[in-house]
Amino acid sequence: MDYSGVRVAVWGAARSGIAAANLLAELGADVYLSDQRQEEELNLEHLDQRVTFVGGGNALSDASILVPSPGIPPSNTSLRAAAAAGVRVMSEIELAASVARAPIIAITGTDGKSTTTEMIASAVRAAGKTAVVAGNIGDPFSRRVLEAGPEDVLVIEVSAFQLWSCVEFRPAVAVVTNIAEDHAEYFEGDVSAYVSAKERVLTDMEPGSTAVLRWDDSVVRDFDVPDGVHVARFSPAGSIEGWGLQDGHLVYDGRAVMATDELPVPGHHNHANALAALAAGTALGLDLERMVDGLKNFKGLSHRLELVRVRGGVRWYDDSKATNPHAAAAGLKAIPDPKVVITGGYDKGLDLSPFVAALTNTQHLICTGPTAERTARAVSEYWTGPAVQLSQAATMSDAVAQADSLAKPGHVVVLSPAASSFDAYQSYAHRGQVYQKAVHALPSNPE
Repeated sequence: MDYSGVRVAVWGAARSGIAAANLLAELGADVYLSDQRQEEELNLEHLDQRVTFVGGGNALSDASILVPSPGIPPSNTSLRAAAAAGVRVMSEIELAASVARAPIIAITGTDGKSTTTEMIASAVRAAGKTAVVAGNIGDPFSRRVLEAGPEDVLVIEVSAFQLWSCVEFRPAVAVVTNIAEDHAEYFEGDVSAYVSAKERVLTDMEPGSTAVLRWDDSVVRDFDVPDGVHVARFSPAGSIEGWGLQDGHLVYDGRAVMATDELPVPGHHNHANALAALAAGTALGLDLERMVDGLKNFKGLSHRLELVRVRGGVRWYDDSKATNPHAAAAGLKAIPDPKVVITGGYDKGLDLSPFVAALTNTQHLICTGPTAERTARAVSEYWTGPAVQLSQAATMSDAVAQADSLAKPGHVVVLSPAASSFDAYQSYAHRGQVYQKAVHALPSNPE
């Protein structure tokens, strides 16, 4: 798409907004970036000088295209008014994709997006190609898109917040990891709108492209795939037509490809992520053996079951990235050892029963944040195993101190929030950093 001379409004001067405005300026557009905050409240050091900034509100500035922040929900009245007036609303990821020169692998779903994204990148690189990773996982897509040429691969994590406002988004490969309850509050409590936003990743795919779908997820399995788009099935529930598990191996159409114990990252959920990664790379024609080598060297993500410290025979893990009950449950199931679990955070009103069901071998549960009381009630309602001791902590330091007093040699302490971080932290990464700092501050013991 040619943006030369086109007037574009970008709403929101956070990272993705600045990246979108800078990309548009580079493409010759007439760009107006606006924000509810004033200039002195923002860090605009890296904003292209060709971009006009307007503070104190979201300004349309007679633009024909509007790129909204993913933090602005579909119910926003100004956004709706702009669309009703004929302004084209364009997601930041759609903007970047419209000028991409490399094939795009887009990864979405409720859980496992980031790990699968990085696994795919590791497999792509092992197969001899350059992988540019961006999107919801880190750098905005608009910041990185022009770095990739036709021989490279753009590996992009995309969220429901970004997908719902896409008009045209055509990845060469789309991966859907799963669908579970999450982020309904963004869609005014409408779970179906959240699911539709995820399904939106498939809508504009062109014949010859590939949809990689979690086949044991009934919601994903029923997604509408456009005519001519190939479907690559994956499931960690067993051997299926496509990518599955059998006798301790990742398999393709029943043929063993890789032993599960060769994956450096633990857990059944990571078997699913690895299957999705291999399916995505195969869809682009990459060499399977080299991709397997890439997965064998995959070290995992920060704050996703990250081993922080071994102290006095106790292992401390950071799973701060588990921002919903399903993700937290996957992490807990990957650790069979006796556990002390620190949980809690911003209350999105999600069903906590999957998290509670995963508390097997948990000796003590330390509840923090706004979800603390509801988590305690959920344990009494849903937990049917041996008694789990409960306590509450006002701060992360207090929670870590409690865990230290409770854990015995051979135990594991894991931060498993099952909730978003916005009650007290800037992000799940910030929460994980606070946890890790508290763990490292504990007095030294032989390790």
